[in-house]
This record gives sequence, C-alpha cells and structure tokens, in this order.
Amino acid sequence: MKGTLLILLFILSQFLQAEIVIVTNKDSDINTLSKESIKYLYLAKVNKINDIKIKPLLSENKELHERFINNIIDKDVLQYSSYWARLVFTGRKPIPRRLSIKQIKEKLNEKNTIIYIERKDINKNWKIIYEK
Repeated sequence: MKGTLLILLFILSQFLQAEIVIVTNKDSDINTLSKESIKYLYLAKVNKINDIKIKPLLSENKELHERFINNIIDKDVLQYSSYWARLVFTGRKPIPRRLSIKQIKEKLNEKNTIIYIERKDINKNWKIIYEK
C-alpha cells in the first residue's frame, strides 16, 4: 500500500509541474522555434536563426532552470555547466548570467530576446514561440 501511494504521489507531482514554454516579446520577429534551434541557441552554437539575431536568457529559478536543461536541452545540469565552463575557459564565450523574474521582464522588452518560463507566468506582452 505504501509503495502504491508513493508511485501515485510521484505521478501526481510530475503532472502538476508547470509546463515550460519559450517566450519572446510580442513584437519580436520570431514566431516559432524548433527544439533543435533552442538547443543551438542555449549552447551558443548559433546566435541567429533565419537571419534574426536572438539573445537567449537564463532564469535564476533553480528548479525551472534544471527542468529546462533536462527537458529542452537534453542534458543534466552538470553536463550543461561543464559545457559552459569549457566555452568560458577557452575564451569563446562569457559566463551567461542568470536573471531574476524582474530582470527577465525588463529584458523581454527588447526585441528578439527569448527565455524559458512556466506557462502560468506568461503575460500579455509576450508570445509563446515554443511549447512541448
């Protein structure tokens, strides 16, 4: 009985986790992005998609960041951190800064800036460009 309850609680917790979406400014030139494009942007392999320069932002919300890395980038947080450490060490990229929700709201006023958020946090000034 105890094992069944634990399994049920695990399934319920997975179901209740808020859905992650990728958003941008409602006036952005970006209308949709593929999961592959998002991976390339967040791994700094590209900074343009269809000739549109895109600036990806990172959230300081640790739990949201981990779910994004696991589910969208398909890496665990340690792999992602190691990947960025190599980029920084070789001088190819600066350390990406993680932003608070207040900073994210300010940055999303800029055109062609993207961020991952929980669907419930979307506001009227943003549009969804990717959802799983």
